[in-house]
Amino acid sequence: MLFKIVDDWKQNLPAEDELRLNEIIRKVSKHRNAYRSSKDVKIAQLWCAILELDKKNRDVSADMRKLKVIIDGFAAVIRQAEAHDDQLIRSLEKF
Repeated sequence: MLFKIVDDWKQNLPAEDELRLNEIIRKVSKHRNAYRSSKDVKIAQLWCAILELDKKNRDVSADMRKLKVIIDGFAAVIRQAEAHDDQLIRSLEKF
């Protein structure tokens, strides 16, 4: 008995993962001219995918650094307010 093998393996992924993968593939396709000129197109495509994921990782890391600065600022303000409250309580206790 002959079976028709469907080569669209992405359909076997959960729907959310398939959408994510398609988004990565869409981003990698921007580099089509580069990887098509390679001797080994598949490997070049993988490197382009790694490049796109690295770009995304750098963007997320930059956002995290910005958030850290903001959170550190809030923490400093809170520590300062707590120190002021402690000082106020100590001065009231002396009174």
